[in-house]
Amino acid sequence: MQGYLRFLDGTQFDGTYIGDPEWLGRGEVVFNTAMTGYQEILTDPSYYGQIVVLTYPLIGNYGISPGAAESLFPWVEGLVVHKLEDVPSHSSSAHSLAQYLKTYRKPLLTDVDTRALTRYLREGGTKAAVLAPGSVAPTKALERLSDYDLSDAVYRVTTPAPYHIAGTGPRITVMDYGVKNSILRELSRRHAQVTVLPAQADPQMLAQSQPDGVVLSNGPGDPASIPHALQTVRYALDHFPTLGICLGHQLIGLAEGGSTYALKFGHHGANHPLYDHRRQRVLITSQNHGYAVQTKPLQNRYQIRMTHLHDNTVEAIQHHELPILSVQHHPEAGPGPSDSLYVFDEFFESLGREEAKHA
Repeated sequence: MQGYLRFLDGTQFDGTYIGDPEWLGRGEVVFNTAMTGYQEILTDPSYYGQIVVLTYPLIGNYGISPGAAESLFPWVEGLVVHKLEDVPSHSSSAHSLAQYLKTYRKPLLTDVDTRALTRYLREGGTKAAVLAPGSVAPTKALERLSDYDLSDAVYRVTTPAPYHIAGTGPRITVMDYGVKNSILRELSRRHAQVTVLPAQADPQMLAQSQPDGVVLSNGPGDPASIPHALQTVRYALDHFPTLGICLGHQLIGLAEGGSTYALKFGHHGANHPLYDHRRQRVLITSQNHGYAVQTKPLQNRYQIRMTHLHDNTVEAIQHHELPILSVQHHPEAGPGPSDSLYVFDEFFESLGREEAKHA
């Protein structure tokens, strides 16, 4: 059936709607430039409440594989592609992309001019829209945006209760703001004993987990919308070696007196170049974030470790004296380049446990 993506300013992109006519997707529309990894994108909790546009023109050719998921189910509000290949040709595929999205009641819009749509977002910035079947009038569909709110996004994607992953190495506590499976895999590959705590965990709960180090995970939404998380972040920084990733990086910036600001259209893709000033090397990285940290108030205590080579935004900071490192990108990739996996090695080295370093 026919469908559309409709913005509040009246701009509309038409296509073929795949899904139940009763489903409507609503949310911020972001574009991702990765050529592969649509399943990892769909299941990344950082995309909660967003409609994702994939710029690569052919999507779905390798289907859906259970082992590639970053969480139990897709978090996106909807998916927009140019051309859908719905007969997957990969041996590990268990479902087609369309079947997978139907299972979780996520609408898909295909046959869309995604190049024009991406240019619209680049020029105008990230905007909210509705993804709807043609049988629903645009004015009716847009009513779904009246109560659209991402202020509690982190608490919708976090684990409801603590859990543990066995290991023989150092004890690592992960604050789950929307953690990806690939982050947990990188910790396990280094033999860590992992405890995952919900985003609501207070300093006492963190202390009771008795960590050798703390990882502050990725997650969705505006970091400034969860100020009550900063007390626990502050406790981690004061007591344990700490690694922040994506949202975790932004929360460290806020806890240390910095601020965050919205990027025009964010960084979403697997080909973002960074410069590591300490190692004097260029990295190609996987990214998914709509905010950045203003680090000027922090620079008496932190060095700017990495910068983005496209727009010079701060991509990593490192404390001058304490074992605190935070990165805006995703060193675990999942999918994407593995250039920056050494970030995990540096974190483990800061624990004083060289034997835990992944060979």
